[in-house]
Amino acid sequence: MADLHRQLQEYLAQGKAGGPAAAEPLLDAGEAEEPTAGAGPAGGGGPTCMPSVPRAQRLAASGVCLLLAALCFGLAALYAPVLLLRARKFALLWSLGSALALAGGTLLRGGAACGRLLRGEEAPSRPALLYVAALGATLYAALALRSTLLTALGACAQVAALLAVLLGLLPRGAGTALRMALGRLGPGATLAKALPV
Repeated sequence: MADLHRQLQEYLAQGKAGGPAAAEPLLDAGEAEEPTAGAGPAGGGGPTCMPSVPRAQRLAASGVCLLLAALCFGLAALYAPVLLLRARKFALLWSLGSALALAGGTLLRGGAACGRLLRGEEAPSRPALLYVAALGATLYAALALRSTLLTALGACAQVAALLAVLLGLLPRGAGTALRMALGRLGPGATLAKALPV
């Protein structure tokens, strides 16, 4: 360690004096660290949102986000029996778990997909945007406004948007799945007849 300090002081002294060592690199070519594969745009992984973060660190951060999300979901499940008494706390834990799960999924999906979304090359679905907006509204109502009523409304909007996202993932789409579900309720299901074919 003392040798490294001495070399650094010699290098800085020669640089101030304008000597020939000012143009030499501090580390030899053999000592220079090699960049990790996939860490930057030239690493084979394409352009990323986080060019200086190696893949292992992104995976570790994603794992931490997903573990914290599972912890938040578990704590929210503990509040389920007293949901009417602690609705804001339940919604806050559930929304925080959802936000952490989304962050973990974004880290797992990778920087290239994140970059496409940020550049506008790939448009997110409308239900997904509604879900993120409802998630933000729920967190804002619970943390900033501290309103139980607005938090409950935000949580209901969040559940509705999540159902819309999940129904949109079905092969025939949300409309067909909804018509099939309502049509199987029985002959008295008049809402199924009112939906467009």
